[in-house]
Parts: sequence; structure tokens; C-alpha cells
Amino acid sequence: MSSHRYSAVVFDFGGVLISPITDRISEIAVRHGVTMEQLLHVLMGPPEVSTQDHPWHRAERGEIAVAGFQELVEPWASDLGIVLAGDEFEIILDGVFRVHEEIVQRIVDLRSEGITTALLTNSFKEFRAHLEKHVDFRIFDLVIDSSEVGCRKPEPAIYELTTKRLGVEPGRILYLDDFLANVVGARAAGWDAIHVTSPQQALDALAEALAPSSS
Repeated sequence: MSSHRYSAVVFDFGGVLISPITDRISEIAVRHGVTMEQLLHVLMGPPEVSTQDHPWHRAERGEIAVAGFQELVEPWASDLGIVLAGDEFEIILDGVFRVHEEIVQRIVDLRSEGITTALLTNSFKEFRAHLEKHVDFRIFDLVIDSSEVGCRKPEPAIYELTTKRLGVEPGRILYLDDFLANVVGARAAGWDAIHVTSPQQALDALAEALAPSSS
């Protein structure tokens, strides 16, 4: 008998369903003459950990509003000797992104195949409606938005909450994310995970992971 190994497939939003936010940060980094990693640290906080004080992380937990980001990250910029122009967050948050329609269609197909689909995203309360204008969240059986649940990736609590709400054993959950720290967090929770580097790579890795196995 052939069957899928996984009962649920969970997707990140930015960098998986749409073009990655790091594309915009890379453009700004060139202007400042710094690396993308340095500017990412300043504007979004260290990606490998979840801080209690970085404004981006706090907003993703729903603790503060997005307004005032520019002023709040100034100490982070000063620590690295970066002088911000003042329009960085405007460029990032209002920038144009591309929806990966091939990924969206695969999610629709997965549901038709009887696999539970979920969205697990770090986001802001102010941007939920904006995101749903571009991707119909009804394609998911479950949506976990960090700003609504008070915890964010890669904090263990958000994976535990998602597992509980899915009602699936951790080992039967497959996760896709473009941030390695979030992939590591998912694996620590007992999930299998794919580190996404491009839409085609994600589709190929997903196909391989979901290939039927005989038992």
C-alpha cells in the first residue's frame, strides 16, 4: 500500500509564497555599502534568535505597532556604525513583491490530495489584510500568525502551538521556510523541514518528500 509520510505540510509566507524580504534589504544594503546580513541584523534583528527588545521581533509578537520602527532601530544601527537614511522601512514594508503562483497552486493541490495545509508566518497585525489581498488564506486549513498568538519563529512555543492545533504527530509534519533559523526551530520541534532557496527548489524538494512509499 502506498501512502504519504506526512499528514500536514506547513508553509512560511515571505520567501516561500512570495519573493523574500531579503531581496529588498539587499538593495538597501548596497546603497549603504554594507552587507545584507549586517542590515538584516539592524532592521529585523538577528535571524538566528528571537530577542525581547528588537522592535521587529516585538511587533511580530503583537507587542508594539509598526509605527516608529525607524527611530526604534537607531541604536542597533549605531552599534554597527550604520547611518540610516530614514526611508528603509518604507521601502521594505511598501515594496513590491512577487507571488509564487506555482507554490500557491501546489498548496491547493495538496488539499485536494487529502493533506492538511497550514500557514505559519511571522507577521504584523497591520499587514494581515495586505497579505490576504495577494494570497487567499482560505487555501489553508490552519493559519498561525505570530502577531495574533504572541510568539514568533524560531521560538519553540509557536511550533508547539501549531502542532497542537494541527492535531498531528510532530514527525508527520513537513515545513518549508526560507530562514534557516526557522527551519532549525522546526526540526527541534520534531518536524521535518525544507530550507527554501527558490520556488523550483521548494517544489522539487516537496515532491521528493511526498513521494509515495510502500509499506
